[in-house]
Order: sequence, then C-alpha cells, then structure tokens
Amino acid sequence: MKITRINQPNLHNEEWFGFYTDFRNMVEKYGVNALNINDLFNLFLPLHNKADNLLLVLRKSIYTEEMKVADKERSTLFNSLYKIVNGMVNQPNVAKKEAAKRLFNLLRQYRQYGVKGSYIEESSGIYNLLQDMEGKYSADITLLFLDEWISALRQVEERFIALRAQRIQESIEKPKESLQEIRAQVDRLYSGIVSILDVRLLADGLGGDIVVEPDELDTNSRTDDDPTPPELRGNIVYNFVVAWNIVVKGYHNLLAMRAGRSAKKKQVDTPTPESPAEPLLSLLPPAL
Repeated sequence: MKITRINQPNLHNEEWFGFYTDFRNMVEKYGVNALNINDLFNLFLPLHNKADNLLLVLRKSIYTEEMKVADKERSTLFNSLYKIVNGMVNQPNVAKKEAAKRLFNLLRQYRQYGVKGSYIEESSGIYNLLQDMEGKYSADITLLFLDEWISALRQVEERFIALRAQRIQESIEKPKESLQEIRAQVDRLYSGIVSILDVRLLADGLGGDIVVEPDELDTNSRTDDDPTPPELRGNIVYNFVVAWNIVVKGYHNLLAMRAGRSAKKKQVDTPTPESPAEPLLSLLPPAL
C-alpha cells in the first residue's frame, strides 16, 4: 500500500484548494502526532491559510454586486427625476414652469456629461448635480416639491461611494504573494509528507503492493463498548492511506473527465447526438 499520486498542477485553483482542504481535514481527523508528520504539516498549515486568503481576493469582490445594485438604483432615480421635471416644463403656473425649465436644463447637462459614464464619471456628475440642486437651485427644488427625490438620490449615492471605498480597501489589503508561488510550496510539502508516510508503511511491512482490510490490522485489545472509532485503531497510518486514496481517486476522476472533454473538443468528426450529461455529483470526491 502507498499513497496514490496525483498531478496537482493540473487542478484548477479551487479544485487544488479543495484537494488540500480535504487533506488537512483528514490529517486532523487521524491525528498529526499519530501520523508523525508534525514538522512538515506545521509548515503546510500557514501556507494553506495564505492560499485561502489569495483565493478570496481572486474571487469576485463581495462588494461588486452591491455596487451594481446601488448604481442601477441611482440611475433609476435620476431618470425618473429627469422625466418628472420634463413633464413640469409645460405646466400653466409661470413660476413653476420657469423653475422646471432651469432644472431640466441642469439635468440634461448632467445626463450627457457624467451620469451615463464610468463609475467615477457618474459619481462625479451626481456629486456636482447634488451640489447645484441643494445650493443654487434649492428654491426651484422646493417650489416643485422635489426635496424628497434629491434626498433619496443623495442617500443612494453615498451608499455607492461607501461600497466603492470598501472595494478599494479590499484591493489594498490583498496578500502580496502570488498564488502560483504558494501552490508550488504546498505541493513540495505535500510530496514530503507523502514520502514520510510511504516510508512508514514500508517500515511496518505494509508498503508496496500489500493490501489488507484495515480491521485486520487492529491488534488493540478492546471491549465492545470501546468508543475509539475503528479507523483510529490498529495501524493508523495504513488506515489513513486507505481513506485518503479514496479521496485522491475522486480528484483523479475529475481530471480524467476534463481530459476526456478536452480531447473530444479537438476531434473534427461528424457531430453525433449528445449523450446524457454526467451527474454533477460525479465531480465530487466520494464521501468518507
């Protein structure tokens, strides 16, 4: 028995991280001391955590979707206000008509320069628009009973600015090391741990092609009410390798399926009817 090898560089980032998260969980279940891999595993743990932090940054920012919602809301408010003021231009009250004309010209200017631009251009346009409406044009706003609209536009703009600031801060705080470097270091540590466990199996006379049922290795005397889980009895290293190889096989299957799909795409044969899609669960490693 020995640990099944796998080509970790072929795993996508999330798959690679899942592989080592499964490894970490299983090592902690069987016991670092019992497996006698303390030194290398203690080097592995902080690197695994760094990889997690890097992947969090590489994933879509948690603020991006909220920014999209806020941006859409401010655009909706602006366009609604634009239509409302445009409709007031033709009213019979002279004072209100003139106020509506002034506001409509202002809104049309900002609609053309800023509100339809990038995030930064839109924020700059909305900021200047609000400054004008709450200052120079405040009397017109009050005359036309539009104060509530201006207040709502300011609130959503402030929310958008706050989200954008949080996303910028998130970018500043991202880890400096590259994920590629972390992956290489973790892969080397894993190879070292695998070598140690393989050597221990050989020393116990259980290496190479020897395969036995884990229960047969249990030489501990125990009573029927022994609370120790079966996998933690007998030769723990052997039991760990048996269980871990099942997980590794799941990732092997994932890589094999991807390689098969890639090879199929390269073929230029006459198209044939599609076969039923593989169940999604087949992509997951078997449950322990």
